[in-house]
Amino acid sequence: MTKIYFAALLLLISFYSRAQGVKGTVTDEEGNSIPFATIYLTETTTGTTTNDLGEYEILLPAGQYTIVFQGLGFQKTEVTVTIKDQMVTNNIVLKKQEYRIKEVRVYSGGEDPAYPIMRKAISLAPYYQRQTEQYKAEVYLKGSLLMKKIPKLFQKMMEKDEEASDIKVGETYTMESMNEIEFTAPDKYNHTVISSRSTFPDSNDNDVMGYITYSFYEPHQDMAISPLAPNAFSHYKFVYEGFFYEGDVAVNKIKIVPKRKSQQTYSGYIYIVDNLWNIHSIDVTNNAFFGEINIKQVYAPVKERSWLPISHRFIVKASIFGVKADFRYAGSVKYSDIKLNTELPVPNILMQQYAAEEAAKKAAEQQQKELELTRQQKKMEELLAKEELSNRDMIKLSRLIEKESRKTEEEEESLEIKSTYKITHKKDTAKRDSSYWETIRPIPLTSDELRSFEIKDSIKLAEVKADTTQTSRKKRSGFSKASDGFLSGYTFYANDSSTRITYHGLIGLSQVDFNAVDGWNYQQKFTIRHEFDSLHNLRIEPMLQYAFARKKLLWDANASYSFAPKSRARIAISGGQLSKDFNSQYGIDRTLNMFSALFFKDHYMKLYQKDYAAINGSFDLIHGMRVNVAASYNWYRQLQNNTNWSILEQDKDYAPNIPPNDLVTPAHLMDQTDLFTSIEVSYTPRMRYSMYKGRKYHRGSRYPTFKVNYQRGINNLFGSDSDYELIRGTISQKKEWGIFNAFSWQVGAGYFTRNNQMHFSRFQHFNTSEIPVNFKSWENAFLLLDDYRYSTNDWYAKAHVSYTTPYLLLKFLPVLSNRLWTENLYTSYLTQPNYKNYVEVGYSMNQIFLIGSAGVFAGFEDGSYARWGFRVGININ
Repeated sequence: MTKIYFAALLLLISFYSRAQGVKGTVTDEEGNSIPFATIYLTETTTGTTTNDLGEYEILLPAGQYTIVFQGLGFQKTEVTVTIKDQMVTNNIVLKKQEYRIKEVRVYSGGEDPAYPIMRKAISLAPYYQRQTEQYKAEVYLKGSLLMKKIPKLFQKMMEKDEEASDIKVGETYTMESMNEIEFTAPDKYNHTVISSRSTFPDSNDNDVMGYITYSFYEPHQDMAISPLAPNAFSHYKFVYEGFFYEGDVAVNKIKIVPKRKSQQTYSGYIYIVDNLWNIHSIDVTNNAFFGEINIKQVYAPVKERSWLPISHRFIVKASIFGVKADFRYAGSVKYSDIKLNTELPVPNILMQQYAAEEAAKKAAEQQQKELELTRQQKKMEELLAKEELSNRDMIKLSRLIEKESRKTEEEEESLEIKSTYKITHKKDTAKRDSSYWETIRPIPLTSDELRSFEIKDSIKLAEVKADTTQTSRKKRSGFSKASDGFLSGYTFYANDSSTRITYHGLIGLSQVDFNAVDGWNYQQKFTIRHEFDSLHNLRIEPMLQYAFARKKLLWDANASYSFAPKSRARIAISGGQLSKDFNSQYGIDRTLNMFSALFFKDHYMKLYQKDYAAINGSFDLIHGMRVNVAASYNWYRQLQNNTNWSILEQDKDYAPNIPPNDLVTPAHLMDQTDLFTSIEVSYTPRMRYSMYKGRKYHRGSRYPTFKVNYQRGINNLFGSDSDYELIRGTISQKKEWGIFNAFSWQVGAGYFTRNNQMHFSRFQHFNTSEIPVNFKSWENAFLLLDDYRYSTNDWYAKAHVSYTTPYLLLKFLPVLSNRLWTENLYTSYLTQPNYKNYVEVGYSMNQIFLIGSAGVFAGFEDGSYARWGFRVGININ
């Protein structure tokens, strides 16, 4: 054993004796270390950073190198080092950056000098987003997690989770990976993980690459509103704090100040290159609901006029539900094979700023281009030539540049959405020893991070030596697991997991119900799913239910088979005997109706018995056009209230089980037989889609969806009493953009060409909400109309419009501005023979605690005020 340790020691000494490069610390003039200072090697277009302690270490082949050190708030320093056959120590001291103020100039309206700069930067953001067409990059990524606090309650819960139980307060967990990135504009990334290792409890470090590809030029971000977004002036104030020279370019320092406290904004600084209006660096913080996120990115002109981020730093100080943790990520980037987008027109205002020799070389070519400028390009150049842009000019210019930039991309956009981010792992990415990492790591590990890997290695060694038949954790017995599954539900697998049987549990709100017709009822349900292969599956759902007040056993069963995956084909058969809501499509939630009946003696839901057998099928006739065909044979039975019991209001009677509608006659409710047929065709032009495991999934379109539906109740066939015919159609669309922004609309109309005999369940019902609390979406709804009262068997026309935005009215208040809630406006219109020209308008706050909604609505009949109401919604889907 002594010989082995001695050999290892000799190997280590040999390794360090051969290591060559440059290392040291970066400090300020007072001797304080500068963590995550950016280091850039001009010869290799490599960017890296110091670690938390201001230390750096770069392994380099022999030669002479120019190394640039810079930190936000410090002057850039260049040093030239000669590397031979040993490690060179070079400690760097950065001086504080001195900011100058440009010659004072009075702008229109006395606005801050930052605004003209930001208008040009925002306008040119689409250009810089597409300026670089391709590149390859070698990315080293390092992250660390320091768990600072875990409440005792969570600690006890984590003890039951094998992975979570490894998390200890005060411990540092570390990950590092070496990656290759191939980028193709505008958003395609091929990511290859060359090597990785991690001590994180849930080791999925590839998710962090989303930070590295995060661009502030992109206007619609998931995290917050970019200060370079077209609508940035609505959310930020900008303050000019001076400029400094970096070589031949001047860099403007601009403070970003949110206009209101909000989780959808940043605060901090953005540095803009003077007269080029591109990002030099950025240092911003976002205060999210789970904690504080700080982002620092430093850019450099890695090729000609292409400025790309050379270092990344992300610090997340999480604090939620008493759990506190710090996440730190740093990225080092080495670029190669950079290719500019030569098809992208360069604005004249930028051409004038490029080096004189390049401008001379391009002069003749550019002059010819000017002669060929389109009308759109001329408008763009006219706006860029303005010394001062108004906000209106800025938005117009940004749109023009965006439109012009997109011309260089695919003109006929493919309908298939293919993943723009592809990740692959080289074989044995995790099987690298510490000596390998010492030779490639561009950011030194701190002592805590190094200790993290040492502890993991020692644990692995202990696990190898330990007797695998023993375990330090108590495992739950099979009886315990089975009993839990019996109560709350459980999924069983069979036939090599191709068959999945789900038992929905013995106890729960989905098993128990109460209404005035059935009284208490209790149901049991199974779901059986069998996959013949990845593209064909069979699903069977049997259900039994007992209505105690009626002393009636009810049942339902349906089976569906999915096939022809590219056509999304599906066929289903079903049958049963059930108590059904007359308005089965938009009706009242059974759980809400149960609580309303039990506590307030209000029984909103009206029921009938439906015995039925049905078959339906659906498929895509052509891409974007879907056909649904259905037929059913139904026996309708009228029902009465069978109980008057409730928890409260014992002396009060339930309202009769008759829908309140002036058009309803006894003939619409009596026992009858119905032979029903239906065909529906919907079409969405240029529907986008994606393929997953051979199956097609629709992903939306920029165009509306057109839908036509035909229904017929056939008389005198197989004893059918029904005789009705309905033709209806709708056009609808929903557009979403940015963070929580959406606009949706729908118009529809229908006409019963025959209504000689029909059950009330076959009337045209609407999405109403008499009960003040509901679980439904508020789009395309009439939230103040009574249920059933306005259903019709004649003709109707309706329309709905809704608008969602993060800020509209109340969200500007300081108390609410920092919430993730959205504000919503609604307008709905309904007209039919017995109730003409009803208009409903409303305002609501949604996403309250992520699931809640609260709104106020007003209704008008023929232009006169009729009613108002307050509604509460809970979205639990």
